[in-house]
Amino acid sequence: MQRAGRPDRAGGGQALAAARRALDVVRVLERHPLGVSGRQLGRETGLAGAELGPVLAMLCEEEYAWCPAPDVYGRGPALDRLAAPGGYGLPAQLQRTLALARDSVGAAVYLSRYTAGEVLITQMADGPGTPPVREWFDFKAAAHASAVGKCLLTQLDHDGRADHVARHRPARLTPRTITDSRVLFSALDALGPGEPVFDLREYSPGVVCSAVPVSVGGTAGSLALSLPVAHAHRLRSATRQLRRKAVPVLLALLLTGAIPPDGPAAEPAPADLAVTPQTVRHLRSIFRRRLRGAGGSAGPHLVSDPAAAAAYFFDTETEADGEHPSLALPLTCTPYEPQEREGEGLLVLSM
Repeated sequence: MQRAGRPDRAGGGQALAAARRALDVVRVLERHPLGVSGRQLGRETGLAGAELGPVLAMLCEEEYAWCPAPDVYGRGPALDRLAAPGGYGLPAQLQRTLALARDSVGAAVYLSRYTAGEVLITQMADGPGTPPVREWFDFKAAAHASAVGKCLLTQLDHDGRADHVARHRPARLTPRTITDSRVLFSALDALGPGEPVFDLREYSPGVVCSAVPVSVGGTAGSLALSLPVAHAHRLRSATRQLRRKAVPVLLALLLTGAIPPDGPAAEPAPADLAVTPQTVRHLRSIFRRRLRGAGGSAGPHLVSDPAAAAAYFFDTETEADGEHPSLALPLTCTPYEPQEREGEGLLVLSM
């Protein structure tokens, strides 16, 4: 799997920071299964009202939270959706997010990643009024011309880019296509971290596109949109809305461990920070297995997920009162390729 070689460009730092703030709010909701006031949410997350309001609005729209009464918030059904067995929860939630993004920006939207040296569109949402791009030339060989492909290339290091264009020689698809890799790479290098990438009739004369980076566990990814050229005047405003939609995508990846919950420079959690029983119950619902160290024998143990090519490492210890386990939330190892066995999903491995 080709991993992103340019972490400054891979995640769109502002979007990832916003997703982590949203994750903090979700964690508070998990600690209050009967609901919590907006004021209490602000105290526990450290977010001021002007910051917290937009986060809560997004969480409610995406169904991570719901508002049963004025200024009262509870955990929403999206958290249970993500916990669906068989590895289907994340794609289902992402598809819902893409549908909301499609309706918000008025364009077909796409999720993609760079895997095994190739451009792969993993999910999309379109409709009668938001037609998708017609793939008249293999997307895998058109990274130099498409917004999706160029956005993924921005996240690779020089060797990764050079390897790609050596295997997929840039072809002239329209009069606007850049075929000189040196010119292309210079244009990509001129972009600021997290900036959108555009395809202005470079892949197809009848379509304009844009894409923003969405890194998945260190693997290059993107969120993109396409518009018929007759709607090209809406591209800039639609792209601004698209960038906001990267936040719930990243949040879903954070909640499922596809992206580590803490940044590389984050301080370790205090050793005496106990995890509430509500958090433990939530983790049990995610893995559909009893956590061995929770209220029982000590860990650590590894939970491997073949469907997500990830492994989650949990280090559990029981406090002196024997009731409240201290849990290091999860150190995620990706990519992880365990032996896949038919009919099996998550595997809990004692260590």
